[in-house]
Amino acid sequence: MTRQDVATGYRQVPEDFVKHLLGTLGIVMGLVLLASILFSYPEKSPLTIRSYATAHPVAFEQVVLRALDGQGQIANYGPPYNHGTGSVQSSLQSWAGVLHPINAATDFVLKPLGMAASINPAIGPALADFRHASASQQTRWEQAATTGLARATLQKGQVVMPRGQYGPLPVLLNAALGLGKSGLMSGALTRNPAVFTHFNTQNDLLFLQGAPLQTNPGTQTLAGPNWGIIHPAVNGYPAAWWMTIPTWIYQWPAVANSAAPDALALMIGFVFWAMLAFTPWIPLWNRVPRFVGIHRLIWQEYYRTHPGRRARMLREREVPRA
Repeated sequence: MTRQDVATGYRQVPEDFVKHLLGTLGIVMGLVLLASILFSYPEKSPLTIRSYATAHPVAFEQVVLRALDGQGQIANYGPPYNHGTGSVQSSLQSWAGVLHPINAATDFVLKPLGMAASINPAIGPALADFRHASASQQTRWEQAATTGLARATLQKGQVVMPRGQYGPLPVLLNAALGLGKSGLMSGALTRNPAVFTHFNTQNDLLFLQGAPLQTNPGTQTLAGPNWGIIHPAVNGYPAAWWMTIPTWIYQWPAVANSAAPDALALMIGFVFWAMLAFTPWIPLWNRVPRFVGIHRLIWQEYYRTHPGRRARMLREREVPRA
């Protein structure tokens, strides 16, 4: 039996779809540009290594020292960065293993300073002294510097610690501070001589993990009950409201009270995606659209004006093809 297309009976005229598409795109872009000029958006300035080093020089050197002595958040994080235990949430994290290895002392401090030493030779001797010192000697210097930075002052752009047995650390810490203030630290963290292009910004993003990123939300009125991805950083402007449904999963007690909420939320989200993606092949679930009947609401006007068409189409579906 010959099937009739549902578009039969409608007058068809030639149209230039590309012209309409480009015309609509141009109008929308014009409106967006006009709205941005008239209303703008008071974005908060991002937290960068350069801005943090400039605004908080002593705290910046403390970040560098914690990376050097293994006490920083990433230095002791655990999988997927290293074998630490400081931020291991569940066995899932341990099972995944070290996928993106990071040695905080080497990758965050010694390598960038080694690059800076090629420009500023004064860094070279201090860097060599630290590298050639025994592990116990390095630990003594780092412990002394931790105490010294707690009482440090800023003099002519340099962080000055009280007298103490710091070894080469004052030179290295101030060199790292200068690298951070110049904006070159980010480039040094992402540079990989083994590749031509540098798209891996992992170290640049992770360098300020810990105290800098934990205190920054308070400066943007996002601490306490205001924290969250869907809360605006600027009052009166919309935030990422489209993330309401994904973040709703985090409010489920089983997820909120879990030791690994991120892993659970991702798995639950994947299950929802899989159910939608494989709906045509999942028994019973693939019949839900027919039971809900939304298609009948969409086509109700058509069925009203063509009372016999719906029954004929249903019969045609039941007739096996030759």
